[in-house]
Amino acid sequence: MKSKKLERRFLKCITVIFLGSLPFVLKKTPIKDSLLVLFMNGYTNAIVDRFLVNRQILQYPIRFIPKEFKSNVLFDFLCLPTVSLWLYHLTKNDNPFKIVYKIVLTISSLFLVELWAEKYTKLIKWQKGWKWYYSLISLNVRALFSRLVIAIINIIEKKQEG
Repeated sequence: MKSKKLERRFLKCITVIFLGSLPFVLKKTPIKDSLLVLFMNGYTNAIVDRFLVNRQILQYPIRFIPKEFKSNVLFDFLCLPTVSLWLYHLTKNDNPFKIVYKIVLTISSLFLVELWAEKYTKLIKWQKGWKWYYSLISLNVRALFSRLVIAIINIIEKKQEG
């Protein structure tokens, strides 16, 4: 019982931290890019998470809005999209090598929190042979994909402007 309260408190703290940081991150990037990163990332996270949860590969025993969602809506729609937006701001003037380096370094740090949560809490449970490196690779691929799509959109936009 005590563990469940601590885990709920942890989720609330994460919510406050990410909601508090969102205005600062949004301020630093063009609104079009910000909204694109947030919505695209949230959408792809929801698709991937729903696939994994429905196949009982991942489970989120303690989560927000448990009756409506089987996935972790906090992570899918707030945490990872905010980190992706922050990464976009951090890498928007970098060459491809630096972009990959910064994304892998940042996402690997975020992954360590997931690894801790899987081992010591009931926030996430990996099942059916899911390994730690699947999560690490999946998170990095999603962040790189998001960054690539925004870069392509910006290139197309510049060509259209003249």
